[in-house]
Amino acid sequence: MKSIWRSAVVLLASPFIMAAEGPLKDKALAIGTAHKDSVLFLSAVVEIELIAGNNPVKKEERKLELIGTVIGADGLIVVPLSTLDVASTVDGRTVNGPQGPIKISAKGTTKEVKILMPDGSEVPAKLAFKDPDIDLAFIRPEKPESVKLTPVNIADSAPMAVLDDVIIVGRLGKDLNREPVIMTHEIISIISKPRVCAKLGTQVLGMPVFNKDGKFLGIGINRFSAKGDSDSQGPMPTNVVLPAADLIESAAQAK
Repeated sequence: MKSIWRSAVVLLASPFIMAAEGPLKDKALAIGTAHKDSVLFLSAVVEIELIAGNNPVKKEERKLELIGTVIGADGLIVVPLSTLDVASTVDGRTVNGPQGPIKISAKGTTKEVKILMPDGSEVPAKLAFKDPDIDLAFIRPEKPESVKLTPVNIADSAPMAVLDDVIIVGRLGKDLNREPVIMTHEIISIISKPRVCAKLGTQVLGMPVFNKDGKFLGIGINRFSAKGDSDSQGPMPTNVVLPAADLIESAAQAK
């Protein structure tokens, strides 16, 4: 009896997942085939400077892996800035120390970026532009002419609406060989302030989102609460989809 009760609780606590069927499934498979190599992992080495209250500066290097989407014929890749500039997610937080609350200040410097290609090779890249207001960073190969990447046509776009069926292309992590992923879901909410974005019922950080007709809708980013507005006394991230129009406007500045 207990095992039956536990199973019922698990089912009630889990979100209902519906498999895509018909035209949506066919379109998802087509988009996944066309754009599986448009979503890539990048590796980065960043140096982080930390100051905790009045303590001396501490420096450390971290090697990161983050997901990006190719959006330009010249190999321009967009990633959520917060996955590259991890110091920004720590900066401004307050932690409890022996003598009371301690405010943390953090600054990050990107020292190396490489694009991890589907065949396992690594391509040197550089940071082209950062747009912290909308959590975007743009990266391109150091020698664009020497590498062939498959961009998403972000200009072939459409607006987002609640309960729209969406298609997401992504990749699994290193432990699962970074294999391509295709998902279908729906938009569960449109947030209008302070900037329009959409909320899905799944995580899509760094991944492109399309509608059922294959039109580009936007890219998964982190949206942060204002510093000091949360119980953790620091900016907290929520994964949302930034509209295509905002991405296009920002990408135009990535020279």
